[in-house]
Amino acid sequence: MNSTPRLNRFLFVAFIFLSFCVGSAALFSPQVRSLSYAPLRDSLFPNFYLNPQAGKPVTLLVAVPSALENWVKDSTADFSSQNPLITVELTVVRGVDAGRRLNVMTGIPDVWIAESDWTRTAAGGIPFETEGWVVAQDSFVWTVWSGSRADALSQLDWGSISRLAASDPQFRLAVPPEGSVEGMGGCLSAAAEYFQQSVLTADQINDASFQRWKSELLESVPDLKRNPFDQLTSRPPQADAAFLPLSDGRRLDGSAFLLQAPQSAAVLNFTFYIRSSWLEIEDWEAELQRQAAEKFRAHLLSGGVQGGLAAHGLSGPGADFPNPVRPADEHAVYALQFCWSRQGGNA
Repeated sequence: MNSTPRLNRFLFVAFIFLSFCVGSAALFSPQVRSLSYAPLRDSLFPNFYLNPQAGKPVTLLVAVPSALENWVKDSTADFSSQNPLITVELTVVRGVDAGRRLNVMTGIPDVWIAESDWTRTAAGGIPFETEGWVVAQDSFVWTVWSGSRADALSQLDWGSISRLAASDPQFRLAVPPEGSVEGMGGCLSAAAEYFQQSVLTADQINDASFQRWKSELLESVPDLKRNPFDQLTSRPPQADAAFLPLSDGRRLDGSAFLLQAPQSAAVLNFTFYIRSSWLEIEDWEAELQRQAAEKFRAHLLSGGVQGGLAAHGLSGPGADFPNPVRPADEHAVYALQFCWSRQGGNA
């Protein structure tokens, strides 16, 4: 009588058969030959073995605009405690510099949070996804110093400010610096009011009559290099009125400044973009980076973290701003990059 149990004989034969099949397949298939024991094991028995990359620490480099730096920095402490294997490092990148800096930086960031989705368009062919997630929002506001000659204005808009500047050579206006995304937003808002359009084309932004009107208006701007918030908080204020981000306006002393929404609101919808390719590392490492980026995005969009936006004067992704305006296409975005200067235009 044979003492070997039938089950053992069956398992032995099955093992030999499986080994023969795998060996035969390896003769004809490069994909099978490329499999080492561990990946094959993990594929066949996923519930019994851990992935060999499990537990590997990840450093996530995140590029943020200065307006979002403090909020993101405040959010990383909780994220790190919940994800001890992921280290988040921040670097500040202005949206207008993104196309250049994100390509030449040593170690391209894994995440870029842009000031707006149209800033992503302006950045061109960088290795980041083209569709992102809005994690915060900001807009713009008109601000008048109560001790200035501008406090008699009953309506704050680009037209009334322009007329006051033309009639009073002593009137001083502060606007976002040239060469900034906020400056692009200022030009967008001004052009929308000038043409009474909510979607602006490159031809409208480059229109000669609009450029002349805008250049004359900017003659009342003493400093196109300095942040308007800093101009207003100097003593006495460097400007009588200002067009500046709403988050900055909310930081001003409400007893000394009047805030009023513009007729046409350019919206800074801070958008989270994940890197689309990692050529310098292995595929499995790139996947870990991508997974870490997705976890960080989910963290920023979580309720507790979103609740912290108000402390920084910012609004959440669901906020609605009255009369929002947008560039029509990429050509309009490129025109905006050259708009906010006394010369202006994308000739």
